[in-house]
Amino acid sequence: MVNNYQKDEEKTKFSFSNLKRILKFFKPYKKGLTLSFFLGIFSNLLLLIIPQIFLYAIDKSFPNQNFMEIILLTFIILGLVLLSVFIAKLKRDKLLMVLDNVSHDLKVAIFTKLQYLPNNYFDTHSHGKIYTRATNYPDEVSAILCYVLLDSIIDIINLLFVIIFMLATNIKLSLIPIILALIVTTILLLLSPLRRRLKNKANDKNANVNAYLSESMGGIRITQSFNRELKNENILKDLEEKRVEAVKNTLYLGNLSWALTGVLNLTSMALIYYLGLKYMYPIVTLGTIIAIDSYSSRFWEPIEYLSMSYNDLMDASTYLERIFELLDEPLLIENSANALKPHIKGNIEFENVYFSYDNQVPVLKNLNLKIKAGEKIGLVGVTGSGKSTILSLISRFYDTNKGTILIDNYDIKTIDLKTLRKSISMMMQDSYLFARSVYDNLVLGQNISLKKVREICKLLDIDDMIMSLEKGYDTILLNNGSNLSSGERQLLCIARIMIQNPQILILDEATSNIDLKTEKKIVNALNIVTQNRTTIMVAHRISTIKNCDKIILIKNHRNYEEGTHEELMAKKGAYYKLYMSQNIN
Repeated sequence: MVNNYQKDEEKTKFSFSNLKRILKFFKPYKKGLTLSFFLGIFSNLLLLIIPQIFLYAIDKSFPNQNFMEIILLTFIILGLVLLSVFIAKLKRDKLLMVLDNVSHDLKVAIFTKLQYLPNNYFDTHSHGKIYTRATNYPDEVSAILCYVLLDSIIDIINLLFVIIFMLATNIKLSLIPIILALIVTTILLLLSPLRRRLKNKANDKNANVNAYLSESMGGIRITQSFNRELKNENILKDLEEKRVEAVKNTLYLGNLSWALTGVLNLTSMALIYYLGLKYMYPIVTLGTIIAIDSYSSRFWEPIEYLSMSYNDLMDASTYLERIFELLDEPLLIENSANALKPHIKGNIEFENVYFSYDNQVPVLKNLNLKIKAGEKIGLVGVTGSGKSTILSLISRFYDTNKGTILIDNYDIKTIDLKTLRKSISMMMQDSYLFARSVYDNLVLGQNISLKKVREICKLLDIDDMIMSLEKGYDTILLNNGSNLSSGERQLLCIARIMIQNPQILILDEATSNIDLKTEKKIVNALNIVTQNRTTIMVAHRISTIKNCDKIILIKNHRNYEEGTHEELMAKKGAYYKLYMSQNIN
C-alpha cells in the first residue's frame, strides 16, 4: 500500500543494535568526543570541590572569625566557577563540530542510498516522509547522541563522584537522596515502553504533515486552478491537530519524569535538614549538614538531567529506527556479481516477459518483441496498456517478474548498471530540468566544453534561443525550468540527449502539449538526434510515429500487432481502428 499523508508508517521494533550501528558514524570523530568527555569530567570535578570549601569555611573560618581566609575562599570559589564555565564552553564547542560532522555523514549516507533505491520505493513512499528521514532525523539523532548521550555518561560519572564525596562526608545522610533516586529510576524504566510508543506516534503525525505539505506544493497550480485552497487548509489543520495531540501526550509523560525528579529533589533536601538537625546535630556539625545538602543538590542535578536525557534517548531510538529502516531497504535493482561492461550497439529483445507493479494486477503478460540496432520503433496503445512500463524495463528501473530482456544478446540483469544507463537516454513529456545553469543542465556533470555544447545546439538550431536568454548558457533556470516555455524545455532536453550520445534513445510523448510551430522545430531536432540510434517512441498521436521503421501496438498486456504504418493499415485491425478514431473530422 502507498505510504501517503493519510497513513501512518508501519511500526518498528526497538533494537539496541541500532545504537551500536550509529556509533560507527561517531568513530571518525572519537578524538573530539574523547576530549569533550574529559573536559566535561574536569569541569564537574572543579564544582565538587566547592562544598568542601563551604564545609571548611562554616566549621573553621567563621567560628575562628578569620575574615581574610573567608575572602580568600570566596575568590577561590569564584575562580573555580569561572574556570568550570570556560572548560564547559570549550567542551560544547568541540561537541558542536562533532555534531555537524555526524549529521553530515548521516545525510550523505541516506542520500547515497536514495540514489540507488528502485523506482518502486518512490512510487510507494511519500516524498515528504522521505525528506523528513533525510533531513530532520539525522539532525535530531546527532544532536541527541552528541550532547545528550555524552553528557549523560559524564553525568553518571559525576554522580559517582558526588556519591563518593557524600559518603565520605556522612554515610547516613547520604542514603536519603540515594534511596529516592532508586525510586525515580524504577518508575522511569517502567514508563519507557509507553514513552517510546507515544514518541513513535508523534513522529508519524509529523511525517504526515510533511508528506501533505510536499504533495500540496507539488500540485499548487492544480490547487489554485480548482479553487481548492480552503479544502487543503482544512486538511492541513486536521493533520496539525492530530500532530499537536500526539506531541502533547508525549510531553505529558516526559514532564512527569521531570516533575517527579524535581519533587524528590526538594523532598531530599528537606529530609536532610530535618533529620540532620533534629536527630544528628550536634554530633554531626552544621557544616557537614550544609555540605551534604549541597552535594544532594549536585546529586539531583545529574539525576534530573538523566531523566530528561532518558526521554531524549528514547526519541533518538525512534529516529534511528526510521533512518536504518531506510538504509536497510533492499536494492532490488543492483549489479550482479561480475557484471559485464559490453559496448552496446542497441539490439533489444523481450522474451516471454511478465510484469506487475504490485504482484497482483498484470501490466505485461508473455510479451515478446525484437528491436534491431538502429531501428526507429513506435509504440502505441490506449492509456495504461503498458507502453511506459516497457520503456522503464529497458532502462532497468524495474526488473521483470518473469521472462528475460536481452540487449545485444546479454541478459540485461548481467550488464553493469552504469554501462547500461549510459547507453540509454530517456526523454519524457515532463523531463526534469534542475535549478542550475542551462550549461549545467545540458552536460549533467560530464566534462564537455562550452564550445562543443554550442556546436551541438547550433546543429539542433537552438543556440539562438539559448543565447536570447538573460545570461545565455549561464542563465539559472527556476524549478524545473519554469522560466522557459514547454517547447524550450523540450528542446533543451533533446540537446542534453545529443550531448550524452547514447546508443538507445527512448522518447515518451516527447512532442505532446506543444504548439505546431514548436513541434515542427522539435521534430526536426529529433530527426537529427535519432540518426544511427535505436529509437523507441511512444505517442498517443499516431501521426507523429507514422514514419517509424516498425510500429508495435500494445494491447491485452502484449504486443498485439506489429508492422509498418502501411502494413498495419492494410490489416484493418486494432491499429487501423485506433488511427481512424484519431482522424475523424
